Amino acid sequence: MTNESSGDVSLIDPLQLVIVATWHLGKRPRGIVVSPDGQRLYVALSGSPLAPPGIDESQLPPADKAADGVGVVDTLSGALVRVIRGISDPKQLAISADGQRLYVASEDTGLAMVIDTVQGAVIVSAPVGGELEGVGLSPDGTAVFVTSETAGTIARIDSASNQVTGRVSVRLRPGDIAVSPSSALAYVPASSIRHLRSWIGDG
Repeated sequence: MTNESSGDVSLIDPLQLVIVATWHLGKRPRGIVVSPDGQRLYVALSGSPLAPPGIDESQLPPADKAADGVGVVDTLSGALVRVIRGISDPKQLAISADGQRLYVASEDTGLAMVIDTVQGAVIVSAPVGGELEGVGLSPDGTAVFVTSETAGTIARIDSASNQVTGRVSVRLRPGDIAVSPSSALAYVPASSIRHLRSWIGDG
């Protein structure tokens, strides 16, 4: 479990429900995903200041862009092995079944980024929309889905071509995303009750 304010990640025993280790990572660890072989933990790190809904962003301190990146953690030792740079304000992550591709939502740039985990380099960036949030990979590996909070949309990216092949409007400031085992359905929570009530009121 990542802890944005303290800049670390907690390792929790799921049976005893106790914290067994805490690993310091860097500024604002957010999205997190484990490699298929269980040896690496990838964590989105952001130097952007905390900005809860309704805050006047003009009053916030400047972002520390040098802190942005994806941390790579050894799951046995908890050591931060390296930080993959070139990713601005990463939010959520997903990883391919072979562990060679990492999909990252860059919140402030609106870009969905594909990372080569072996080389630790950005392969391609695709514009999706404002305030990117969730990233979900279909279990069949053919598509990546990325949510945009400000656009209220879900973009589909073909995992072979890394091109955006479609968009669906959900209107409700979509957050994270989970794809069903059959790859036929996606589940997206709405993070704004105000927008939800407005939509319900539309009939």
